[in-house]
Amino acid sequence: MSQVKFNYFLKNNPNNKRELPIVMTITMSGERTQMFTGLWTIRSKWNNKYNKVIGTDPESKSINDTLLSLTSRGRQVVNELVVSGRPFNPNTVKDKLKNGFKQNLKTIESYNLFLQRMEKKIPSKYTRSTYVKYHNTKLRVEEFIKHYTKRNDIYLYELDSDFMESFDQWLRDKYDVAHNTVYKTYQRFTRFIREEVSKGNLERYPFPNYKIRMIQKQGHYLSFDDIEKLENLIVDLPRLYHVKHLFLFSVYTGLAYADMNKLSKKDLFTDDDGMLWIKTHRQKSKSRVSVPLISNAVKSLQILTTGEFQIQKGKLLPMKSNVRLNYEIKQICSMARIKDYEKVTWHSARRSTSSIMMKAGIPLQILQKVLSHKSLSTSLMYYTHVEDQHVKEGMKLLDEKLNQKVEIPKDGPIDLNTLQTLLKNSLN
Repeated sequence: MSQVKFNYFLKNNPNNKRELPIVMTITMSGERTQMFTGLWTIRSKWNNKYNKVIGTDPESKSINDTLLSLTSRGRQVVNELVVSGRPFNPNTVKDKLKNGFKQNLKTIESYNLFLQRMEKKIPSKYTRSTYVKYHNTKLRVEEFIKHYTKRNDIYLYELDSDFMESFDQWLRDKYDVAHNTVYKTYQRFTRFIREEVSKGNLERYPFPNYKIRMIQKQGHYLSFDDIEKLENLIVDLPRLYHVKHLFLFSVYTGLAYADMNKLSKKDLFTDDDGMLWIKTHRQKSKSRVSVPLISNAVKSLQILTTGEFQIQKGKLLPMKSNVRLNYEIKQICSMARIKDYEKVTWHSARRSTSSIMMKAGIPLQILQKVLSHKSLSTSLMYYTHVEDQHVKEGMKLLDEKLNQKVEIPKDGPIDLNTLQTLLKNSLN
């Protein structure tokens, strides 16, 4: 097989700026074809001998970098065709190049367009905070491209597994980030990448050999006894009294901060039996939330909505910033003499919902429903923080039943009234 050569020349077809188009020639075994690169320059800046633009200004550098990338991609295409074993000629190479280039889209350039599309879908599909996370990921990718290639941007077709591997290590070394932070950065970046693939701007997913998984961590939670301590804690300071009942309301409903923050009066319903319900959709997953309020939740709700605390117009609860709540709940847990109070965050409340349900013997399927988990496996992560004391109590009960030759009943369906009664009794 003859060697495939790539060269460039200026075609005498000026535009209104008197610039000439830069054309690539692909030569093989005496056959030759041409392909427009999408680049333009003036004749005085073109070096015929070296097939490049003269100058060190940003525009000249960008053009020359692009020409190098085109040549590199051309050689890559030739290698792919050789490996395939199929016959090819300069037109075959040209067609594959044009297919791969599409509009010669660059990575950061395309990511900015992706962010623009995302921003237009706030708040219908995305939250502002989600958008900010994707924007920050773009900044990291942009910074790494400059470090990795010494260029301001690279073409989408230049991305590969080596790029992602290097990006991973660079994030860890430069910013000392945890493994899961790298995973989330990768997840956001590849969401953009997969969209480009689906639009046809990339032939295929570029990181097939890069693998990373989320490391599942045991989140902090409060035990049933800890929750009782909070309930019984006398708090004289209004702002802390306020936070205490916000936290307890989260415990008794399983609602996350974002979901509590967006609650309005229209999300509160009373059924035919006079029981109050919260019916809404999760901010994070958009999954349906339907939670009956047990007496302790109703008590906290009544305290929070007496008018003592300022409630934003249209909202159900007197919420504060997440940062403020995380700070103040640690203070309250310290006052209640809760072990490891410094580890308590607002999300600990949602994780602690399983503590009261476990104490009451509520089946895993009900926990899944209350927490609006899409899969039982997610709920199981919440349920498996069973304390040794609970294990001990359960095994003692099993021992008693076996010795009494009493058949252990299988878990069957449980109605909501029973759920309310079990929870109410367990908390009294």
